[in-house]
Amino acid sequence: MAGLLSIGLTGINSSQANLLTTSHNITNADTPGFNRQTTVLTTNDPFFSGAGFFGQGSRVDAVRRQYDGFLNQQVLSASARKEEFSAYNTQIAQVDNLLADASSGLSPALANFFAGVQDVAINPSSVPARQALISTAESLAARFQALDTRLNEIRDINEGQIVSTVDSINAFARQIADINERIGVVQVAGPSVQANDLLDQRDNLVAELNKLVKVSTVTESDGSLSVFMGSGQALVVGTTVSTLMVEGDSSVPPDPFRGEIRLATPGGGSVLLPDSLITGGQLGGMLKFRNETLNAAREQLGNIAIAVAAEFNAVHAAGYNLDGSATGIAFFTDISGFAATAVGRRSAAGAFAVAITDPRQVAASGAPNAAAGTTAGGSNNENALQLAGLQTARVMNGDSATFQSAYSQLVSFVGNKAREVQIGERSQEAQLQQAIDAQQALSGVNLDEEAANLIRYQQSYQAAARVMSIAGTLFDEILSVAR
Repeated sequence: MAGLLSIGLTGINSSQANLLTTSHNITNADTPGFNRQTTVLTTNDPFFSGAGFFGQGSRVDAVRRQYDGFLNQQVLSASARKEEFSAYNTQIAQVDNLLADASSGLSPALANFFAGVQDVAINPSSVPARQALISTAESLAARFQALDTRLNEIRDINEGQIVSTVDSINAFARQIADINERIGVVQVAGPSVQANDLLDQRDNLVAELNKLVKVSTVTESDGSLSVFMGSGQALVVGTTVSTLMVEGDSSVPPDPFRGEIRLATPGGGSVLLPDSLITGGQLGGMLKFRNETLNAAREQLGNIAIAVAAEFNAVHAAGYNLDGSATGIAFFTDISGFAATAVGRRSAAGAFAVAITDPRQVAASGAPNAAAGTTAGGSNNENALQLAGLQTARVMNGDSATFQSAYSQLVSFVGNKAREVQIGERSQEAQLQQAIDAQQALSGVNLDEEAANLIRYQQSYQAAARVMSIAGTLFDEILSVAR
């Protein structure tokens, strides 16, 4: 009878373990990162008698989570790419809307400015026409400066988000190291006896970290998880955490507004992580936006500003004012020195300004006086015609583009890149959903299935209890015979 009671008891214990696990699955069906768990049962060692082996019931061997490292890695890879495109798209959309706007873009201001030049060419002796030209020039300068200011604001926001993202990466790395330590304490029996809920928490932290920057992981023999980024730079090794930091640009010449990602070393120094090594995640998207689009857009806008000022000044300096004198006057502030470096070109648009305020100083004339049968001063428009001709002159991009077409190329460059990023984001969203669906097919909780399991394990529990009840009845019968 004792053997029958023992077998019934093991059945009750096994059924109870299944009920506990199933209940745990149901209550965590909506918990982010939770992997469905199953109870693994095995038979107890059988009892040998002369007639053969008699079973001794069952026991709980382990509680395992339904987890596939390959499927999980697919989700991480797709998630990192999707977050990269998402961060890139959010930033580039602002630049695209700014440059392509019909009212706030540069094209209308350029057209109005050269319309003012043509008015002076038509009536070179008109002081109001000359004053109107200076006003349109100031509007053009204001438009350059406004575009530069807005691009600088976008740059500052992007740089601030880079710093914030690095801080979040460091925070997640510390949390993963803490979980590693807790898992090491709990899994004292070895990696085969897993702390499933802690493993889910750690995987969830890795997934959140992976949204910020693409990472790879290696499970160590002690159950801890090492996390790497870039080309293999360690963020977490066991309970040891490496710290990322954002420091000033060390290139020559440096960009005072650009931050570099560095990895702190134990000795108090730091190692530069080139932007090309940091891919995926929001951080990768923000770095790519800065390097591929924002800096290029600012440089191209600066090149246009430098070219407009230099070409217009060169022609204007060769003319004569309303009085037929004062040659060599610059119409715009000389910003040609900004062209020497990439950092300078990015700042040139903000320095674009009008150099003259007196309308009589506009050099519309092509002759200093009335000698040799030429008209001079206000009645001569030869230089104004040359200034007006700059509107259609191919003086940019290797003498292949006008000012307007160069700006159109800039708008097209940003627009095409924005479209490319939008398509990439939608594609990665679809791939991410496919990867999640495949993972959830294995690891997700199906409430209908779990409800059916509850009924099955309840019946199993009741059957095991019935075995014990029968054993008790038989034992009573034996006792009654002995009396």
